[in-house]
Amino acid sequence: MDWYAKYKSPLGYQVGENHIDSYGVDHSGFTVRDELAYQRARQQRENQIIQNYNNQGITQDYPELGTNFWGNSPDDNFGFGSSNIANNIENRPPQTQQTSSSQQFANNLKNTIRKYGIDKITTSLYNLGYDGGERAYDYINNSSKNLKEYDNLSSVGKAQAEASRLTPVSVSDVNKHQYVSCVGAFDGSLAAALTAAAGLYKEGSDLYRKWNNPRYGTNGEIITDSIKDLKNDFLGIAKGLSSSDINQCSNMLPQKTRKQML
Repeated sequence: MDWYAKYKSPLGYQVGENHIDSYGVDHSGFTVRDELAYQRARQQRENQIIQNYNNQGITQDYPELGTNFWGNSPDDNFGFGSSNIANNIENRPPQTQQTSSSQQFANNLKNTIRKYGIDKITTSLYNLGYDGGERAYDYINNSSKNLKEYDNLSSVGKAQAEASRLTPVSVSDVNKHQYVSCVGAFDGSLAAALTAAAGLYKEGSDLYRKWNNPRYGTNGEIITDSIKDLKNDFLGIAKGLSSSDINQCSNMLPQKTRKQML
């Protein structure tokens, strides 16, 4: 019987198309009674093992046990060769599942990584690499697209596209700097650092371009304007890092210029 073929338990139990489950037991000769007895015993044993893991501080992403689950050799179908499965299970000595030191260390490290958001940095790196690779490929092949046409998986990529979208739009520098920086920083500390670096680079370029040019005012006024822009950049970065939804950044724009992002 393979009633549980599509089911996968927290410890990785499932039955394959050949009627052999991931614990190594062949169900092809099981009667209905055998199957019910086996599943009841399997669930009880899994619950005990999961409780042991929980006591060690492991509460999710449990190790998959494979053929070690029943603690028997593969001889005689891991001890389930007889037709009386219920009796077979009842007479089996109890097994206490313990994780090895290396397994426990690995799981504790994984939980620590998850707790402190290091996995988010990994995702952010992937998205940044994807966006950068997409742009680099088109640049090398002289086929650069409008920034809106890229996938823009990273918040930095989204910010770049939004800055481009807002260029012809009538919106104040204060709103634009805060909003674009908020979007750019949303993915976390790495994205925030890149967004801040981009803002510093832009203001440095603006200073070089505007310096000693009366069209932009006195040099003192040019410096004051750049400081104001950087201040708004960092206000936006702080908002992006504290937001739970990237669309919260749109509150920094006038209603008519807002855009819903996925």
